[in-house]
Amino acid sequence: MKRKNLRPVGSHITEYVADIYKEYAGKLFYAAFKYTSNNHTAEDAVQRVFEKVLLYPKSILNVPEEEVLYFLSAILRNVMYTMADEERKNSHLSLDYEDGNESYNLEDPENAYLRFINLESVKEKLAQLKPPLCDTMLFHYVYGFKYREIADMFHISERAVTKRIALAKKELRKMFRKEDFYER
Repeated sequence: MKRKNLRPVGSHITEYVADIYKEYAGKLFYAAFKYTSNNHTAEDAVQRVFEKVLLYPKSILNVPEEEVLYFLSAILRNVMYTMADEERKNSHLSLDYEDGNESYNLEDPENAYLRFINLESVKEKLAQLKPPLCDTMLFHYVYGFKYREIADMFHISERAVTKRIALAKKELRKMFRKEDFYER
């Protein structure tokens, strides 16, 4: 699917999401069916993925065209985990202790170290992280999603997003050696 040169605005964004649905719904259904072996559950999972995408339709424009399937697959994987967890807990919702404020996170002063790391080594190291940590890092730092948006898409709390990013950063710091850094 080719994106138009002009980024869609207004109602055209939902048309763009509809085009993405037409393009990728079958692939997502197939992947969901592999997880669950149930047509109804797989259809429900695909629907939930696109419901999450429609919550923030402008954000999908930040995802490069060649990474849209990965983006949707990451959301699908988290939707499937959530659905399995809901089924296991008999649809009991966890308590949310947040007071509704936008976010508890402050700018991490250690983010500066990311600017000095070779991009190829970052990709290599990210691939070694567990999928939830890798997905959260990519969605925040590469695709530009806010913690609240990631929490809504993955059906977790903002606090969980903060913990995932902190854990991923900690693991990345351990993985990097001095020669992975370069001078600008």
